[in-house]
Parts: sequence; structure tokens; C-alpha cells
Amino acid sequence: MLSLRPAQRDDIPLIAALHAQSWRASYRGILPDAYLDERAEDDRLAVWRARFASEKPLWVRIACWEDEPVGFVCLLPDEAPELGIYLDNLHVRGDQQGRGIGRALMAAAAAEAGRIAPGRPLYLWVYERNADACAVYARLGGEVLERREVDTAAGTRAIALRFHWADPARLCQPGI
Repeated sequence: MLSLRPAQRDDIPLIAALHAQSWRASYRGILPDAYLDERAEDDRLAVWRARFASEKPLWVRIACWEDEPVGFVCLLPDEAPELGIYLDNLHVRGDQQGRGIGRALMAAAAAEAGRIAPGRPLYLWVYERNADACAVYARLGGEVLERREVDTAAGTRAIALRFHWADPARLCQPGI
């Protein structure tokens, strides 16, 4: 059974571990192996500590399958308000994919986006070479509005796509 719960400061190591694990599974060939294997988890731990310590708005939900944490989603509502509400992270453990966990996390994020900023779109950035994620976002009705080269956390460059949902409420509907 799937449940979602708000993340707390005590969850920072868990979130960082889930984040790094997801990157290791999905970003091979996008980010250097040495970064993924040796530095990603410490880097993500530092990022999440800073986010939870910041005064900026942060909304994070952890997905649990039968009480075991299996993924998370994060909104940074004030990241680039002119673009909409920023969905910064959505990660589900590889061994848990295909159960609808990602869709449930996406729907929860869309519902929160609609609650805090009715009428504003939802958007996210994804590496173009992350074909599986791009396909999921396209199936969920995301429209690619921008393609650009970005700096990665590993200090390299990669092409990223900005997916956009003009009406996030559609992501909350059954069957999406």
C-alpha cells in the first residue's frame, strides 16, 4: 500500500540517499561515473541540508510502500515564478517503478501547486538523454517548451528540457 508523508529535517539523509541512488540508476552516460559512484550522495546530502536550512519555501513528500521509503518529490515554488511552480525532484527507486508511485507523487505535487498558486503552470527540467523520464513526462501531458545546455552538479554540461503543464490540476485526475 502506498502512502505519502511530509518530509522532516530528520529525513535529509534518507532523501539524499534516494536522490543519489536514483541518479546512479538513471544518469549513467549523462553524469560521469566517478561522480555518481564517489561524490553524488555527499553532494546531495549537502544540497538537502542547505534546502531544509533555507528560508525559501520548500515542499517535499516521501512515498512509502508498506511503510518503506521508496521515492520523493520536491517543489521549489519561488525558484522562477515567471515560469510557474518548479518541480525540482521526482525520484522513485528503480525496483519500485511501475507501481504508480511516480504518478502519485506527481499528482500530489500538482495538487500542492494548485493550492499555493492557482492558475500558475507547473514545470520541471530533465536531461534530454534521460529518455525514460522524458517519455513519462510526455505521457503525463507535459509539453517541452525549452531546450538548453546546463551545468550539471558534476561540473559537466548536458542538454536539459523544460517540461510544462499549463494546468497542473489535470495531473490530479484519475487515469493520468
